[in-house]
Amino acid sequence: MININIKGLLVDADFLMNYKSYNLSGEEAMFLLQISYLTNQGDLPFSIDLFTDQSNKSENEIFSMLDNLVNKGYIVISTESKLNFIIFNKKEDYYTLRELLKLTERVTGRILTSKEIDIVTSWFEKNYTKQQIDEALTLSKNISYVNGILNNKVNKDIQSESGSSLGYDWFNK
Repeated sequence: MININIKGLLVDADFLMNYKSYNLSGEEAMFLLQISYLTNQGDLPFSIDLFTDQSNKSENEIFSMLDNLVNKGYIVISTESKLNFIIFNKKEDYYTLRELLKLTERVTGRILTSKEIDIVTSWFEKNYTKQQIDEALTLSKNISYVNGILNNKVNKDIQSESGSSLGYDWFNK
């Protein structure tokens, strides 16, 4: 899964390029992206007032579109008026930040320092998969060392894809 970060909006590239395969119209896909952006991917409560101010849609249009997306199973509305974007969540591949912090505290057997929290947060931001993180944590319980393992693995993958560390295949000929 490739994510595209556009001014605070994290979008799955597959969704962006193939929204029709999700049985969505262009208008529905754009609406999903808009409400995802305005609610900070569901972290902020949905506000009809904010959405009508930011978009040129009426309340009826917004509620109709929301109802349609809820019925299709792409959005779930919580009791706190927060939206859970089921369509964007591929939870089986990635840890949430909360899960990742709990996991690292459990593995290390102690509360993380602020520096370690920053390092673990960077893993989340770099979209390391559960498998990559689990493999690195089995090799070491030291957060800095695990960070080095994860960064090295990514750098090696980039080098093997390009053929050289400079990215020039012809350079080695």
